[in-house]
Amino acid sequence: MLKNMMMTLLLVSLSLGCVCGKIEKENGREKPQNLSPKLAAQVAAPNNALAFELLRLADKPGKNLFFSPYSLSSALSMTYAGARGETTEQMAEALNFDLFEGDQHEAYQALQQSLNAIAESGEAQLSVANALFGADKISHRIKTDFVTTLRKRYESDIYSLNFKDFNGTAKFINNWVKQKTENHIRELVTPDHIEQSHEGLVLVNAIHFKGGWQEKFYPRRTKEDTFWTSSTLRSPEYQRTVQMMNNNGKYRLGTAPGLQVLELPYSHKDLSMLIFLPDEMETFVKNLNNENLRKWTDSMWTEDVNLQIPKFKLELELSDVPKKLESLGMIDAFEPVAANFSGIIQPEAEELIFIYDIIHKAFVEVNEEGTEAAAATAVIIGRETLSALPVEPILFRADKPFVFMIMHNPSNTVLFLGKMNDPD
Repeated sequence: MLKNMMMTLLLVSLSLGCVCGKIEKENGREKPQNLSPKLAAQVAAPNNALAFELLRLADKPGKNLFFSPYSLSSALSMTYAGARGETTEQMAEALNFDLFEGDQHEAYQALQQSLNAIAESGEAQLSVANALFGADKISHRIKTDFVTTLRKRYESDIYSLNFKDFNGTAKFINNWVKQKTENHIRELVTPDHIEQSHEGLVLVNAIHFKGGWQEKFYPRRTKEDTFWTSSTLRSPEYQRTVQMMNNNGKYRLGTAPGLQVLELPYSHKDLSMLIFLPDEMETFVKNLNNENLRKWTDSMWTEDVNLQIPKFKLELELSDVPKKLESLGMIDAFEPVAANFSGIIQPEAEELIFIYDIIHKAFVEVNEEGTEAAAATAVIIGRETLSALPVEPILFRADKPFVFMIMHNPSNTVLFLGKMNDPD
């Protein structure tokens, strides 16, 4: 299967003509070692903390939201492997990375192995893939240690592409993402992203999941019903008609002041959906953290439940990811002069390496059979020169007496001269 996937990608690359300087996907990849689930669990706390922070930052009353914190944190962890100095410290603080760097990447490797192993059971489809797409112009300058970390710890594909072919490179990356997400994330990057990177590189994570419920819903019991878009208000403008799925069965249930929690298990024992039903959404979002999540789930019990949830399907993009991360303290990474990613590329004279943009798109469908979800994250690493950066304008504020002249420039002759002491 893996061999067929590799051949497919190779054929796709050849069909794009000159976009590929060379393909290094299979070169130097080490056979992954089996790592402990305990190590994998160390990713959970920082990943969840980022999830809850982004939920607070992205939540808008009455608006849908869906994203993969794991995809985001994985792509950013790969980028973190090449950060140095203050950039490293700011990324660690914003992303809650509290492990030693070697342990950090080993923990992500362990979790990725655990997730990909689920598919072997045949009870669910779950796959995680990573890739580095670099401009062929700088491929010889990308640091060996960085590439080794991506290959060994993130099982990353490595590509060297012609970034001068903006359309071809964007198409190549998007084809890779489409394949890894079963065609659900189709246009992750644009030609403009490639052009504005100035022959930089793109780090990508893609995740796809498809799993059936342990207890499936009967389609004939799905009926039109009412859904309210506000937790507290019941007036016509908040009323929607939806397809509501119904089931009776034993489910793990929990309650807390102003909150109901239900666990909806998938066929694979390692996977489930938690549904939180708060009396007031804003308060719930504010109180959502690792400690409360653990408290709410630890107190759950099994109960006979009449379960009613709507069918739904979402395709969304998480907007302004750089701004959200800046608000968490990850500032230097996006500033050309301040960013330090010398662990990825050793900058040449007057060359600046920084994160130009972060794009995240996600898809989810929930129906009677189960759930399908996919997401992809692209971290665009840009290159710039000092001379190409916009210069901060110098303030000239004529708010006191001044002299002025009207000149004949060819002869450098003063035609008129004046002094402004009081313009009133």
